[in-house]
Amino acid sequence: MRAMRAEQFSGYEALKLVELPKPAATNGKVLVRITAAGVTPLDHTILFGNFHIPETPLVLGNEGAGVVEEGGGADFPAGSRVMFWGTYGAFEDGTYCEWIAVRKEDLCLIPDNVDDVSAAGIPVAYLTAQVALTLAGFRPGKTVLAPAIGGSVGNAVTQLAFLRFATAMSAVHFEIGRGASERFESDECP
Repeated sequence: MRAMRAEQFSGYEALKLVELPKPAATNGKVLVRITAAGVTPLDHTILFGNFHIPETPLVLGNEGAGVVEEGGGADFPAGSRVMFWGTYGAFEDGTYCEWIAVRKEDLCLIPDNVDDVSAAGIPVAYLTAQVALTLAGFRPGKTVLAPAIGGSVGNAVTQLAFLRFATAMSAVHFEIGRGASERFESDECP
């Protein structure tokens, strides 16, 4: 099978397209054909060597979506669309590949009204947002500050808050580089 693998942790140039053996459904693991791999900041952190240094080479990607091929039993029969996340891509090979053997307890069926690409990005962002709201004692009718609404977790917090009839606010920090600030201070700006 094809996989995008980090040969070392030195940046994007360390990613290489390689051929690896197709995994098998063994020891409580379900064989899933990947249809979409989620991309999270953890992938960047690992790839640039800013995470506990796992062993190389490593296939990145800790969340994804796909179709069960075998080993899912009655809960996840062959052909089931599933999403999952876990220690994949950090402590073991991850989702940047064509097939992966996933622990059954990490699987969740994808609802019919959710496409695979969306499902691949749901587990980390929405689980993080849900845990944060729960730990903060969030209740309907409250106001939530969702920093960095443009990111996946901030967006998920906002959506979950709206679903619970709450108000969500966001704050974004940006800096204007020296050249841009000089233009704003010049007489050329209206």
